[in-house]
Amino acid sequence: MFGARFTSTLSVALVLFVLGIGALGGLAVAGLAKVLREQFTITVMISDSAGDQYAADLVKQLNAAPYTAHAAYISADSALAIVTKDLGESPEDFLGFNPLQASVEFHLKSEYAQRDSIVPIIDKLKKEAGNKIDNISYNAQLLDMVNANIQRSAIVLTVLAAVLILISMTLVSNTVRLSLHADRFLIGTMRLVGATDWFIRRPFVMSQAWHGLIAAFVAMIALVILFTVGFDYSGNMMRALGNLLFSPLHVACVVLGMIVVGMLIPAFAAWRACSRYLHCSTDELYLM
Repeated sequence: MFGARFTSTLSVALVLFVLGIGALGGLAVAGLAKVLREQFTITVMISDSAGDQYAADLVKQLNAAPYTAHAAYISADSALAIVTKDLGESPEDFLGFNPLQASVEFHLKSEYAQRDSIVPIIDKLKKEAGNKIDNISYNAQLLDMVNANIQRSAIVLTVLAAVLILISMTLVSNTVRLSLHADRFLIGTMRLVGATDWFIRRPFVMSQAWHGLIAAFVAMIALVILFTVGFDYSGNMMRALGNLLFSPLHVACVVLGMIVVGMLIPAFAAWRACSRYLHCSTDELYLM
């Protein structure tokens, strides 16, 4: 009996372990998509007549806007220093003047990084600024390519998750049904002495829910060991990337999901298996 319970719990733990890796992988992809979208830059070229004060006010306005992740002012001298570093020489040396303009660069929040959201934002900024802004530019093709790749990845992950969940439910259901197979005569005996269906089902359902909870904790410990060892061997860069991609709230949701799934699926499988044995005759129980 103990061996069957141990095997059943271990099997459920392995299934939950795989589901946990899949869920964390999906969160990592979602976090990476968010990071990529929030790296997308919109550049506002400030007119020479606008002055530094207008640029500072614009940065404050953008940082306070609900669609902005971060905004920063880049003066003409700072832009010249950046170009000089990239080119290895200063354009001012052979032109005799600084050809670059001051600008404000801002990054959108992930949910606003798409054309349908950007166009109204740009139109509003141009309307409010008048001649204080010369131009607002962004790489529309790059944005479309990033969003298209993210959408394709989301579709593939959704299909894989659905297949993985279906397979997992089937495996857990079969494992629980096999663990209850040895108790089918006990179920039949209880039915013959007049026990109600719920009275018969309850101990099996509660037992499987309890073993599912244990399996969930075993799977979580295995995941913690896996990621701890992985981060230790990969170094600080991977640890920083993990902190960036995995938010505590999302990890907590995965943990809670593993506990709920670990308890509900075995309990439901036990309910179905008991229902099957409850409606069998004594002869049918022997033939199973």
